Amino acid sequence: MPPEPPEPPAPPAPRGSGLRAAAAVVVAVGLVFGLYTAVSGASLRTPAEPGATRVEVPADPGWAPVDRPGPALSVPAADLAASLVCAGGRAGRDTVLLLSGTGADPDTAFRWGLRPLLAAEGFPTCLSTAPEANTGDVARRAEYVVHAIRTIAERTGRKVAVVGHSQGGMVPRWALRFWPDVRDHVSDLVALGPTNAGSDALRDGCAQGCSAAHWQQSSGSRFEEALNSGRRTFAGIDYTVVVSSGDTVVTPVPQASALPAEPGGGAVAGNGAIAVQEVCPGRRVAHGPLGLSDAASFALVVDALENPGPADAARVPAATCRRTQATGITAAELRQGTAAVDRAVARAAAEAPVLPAEPDLPCYTRPDPC
Repeated sequence: MPPEPPEPPAPPAPRGSGLRAAAAVVVAVGLVFGLYTAVSGASLRTPAEPGATRVEVPADPGWAPVDRPGPALSVPAADLAASLVCAGGRAGRDTVLLLSGTGADPDTAFRWGLRPLLAAEGFPTCLSTAPEANTGDVARRAEYVVHAIRTIAERTGRKVAVVGHSQGGMVPRWALRFWPDVRDHVSDLVALGPTNAGSDALRDGCAQGCSAAHWQQSSGSRFEEALNSGRRTFAGIDYTVVVSSGDTVVTPVPQASALPAEPGGGAVAGNGAIAVQEVCPGRRVAHGPLGLSDAASFALVVDALENPGPADAARVPAATCRRTQATGITAAELRQGTAAVDRAVARAAAEAPVLPAEPDLPCYTRPDPC
């Protein structure tokens, strides 16, 4: 029998309450995105095999079937339209949709690092900006991702490559799980330190309450159970998960992030994840730099996007390991960009509503339609 629905959560604590001032809240909101000091021609989608037999996935009695059409988007159309900003690139390249983590908008996160790097490689890029600095309900944020993928595919007539950091690497999987139509529009999903299986560190940080997004990204959450129900990867999409042994936010490493290969699923890099230490042994990279500035992780992003299939650590040039930040990021840009992210995360920590428990899941996740 399906599990009993959870009790409705108590109302969020009012702004300025004593609960908001709890140190655990600041730590939880700050950690996911990374209040940190930086450390010293054609779509390349993997084609399905000719004549391949589709692998039937047994229905999970507790969750929606993986191929049930997704629900109508509940976010107002005007808000969705305003959330997507794109820049052009070289003809013959898939557009890269960039998704930031909890606590900062994608422009603040990527304008000084990953976005100009991809532009230099000729990739068109788009930013999808959701409300509340991604501290609200991740399921609602996924609607913005669905809209972005559909819109980019319609405009370009090409598939979309998705690159995300932390929550930004996980939320497209919710879109792919519950809106099956977007699967055919995605070529690659490259996730840097994603919360794919929930984080023990975040679970511990929510002991005194935290934001909706942090509850949902905690290990053992109902959100993570729904996310990983039925199927974790989908055929025709290349999945690259990049992790670091120095990540103390999304823990344990790599289990909290990895996407193991499964029959009938998408192509997966490595043994479910590639650690930057596989590229550069002994490299020290924390959660923030992993998605914002690190030369080795960015080299894996480019490798995944420029080659058929997921990233391959063996293709990354050895010279990459001699650099801390990625090519094109000056010391001043690293300092200023990091400070901007820190300010954004601090602001999100002060403004995010604090919930005493994980929010209810949308009705479309249930076995029976809404």
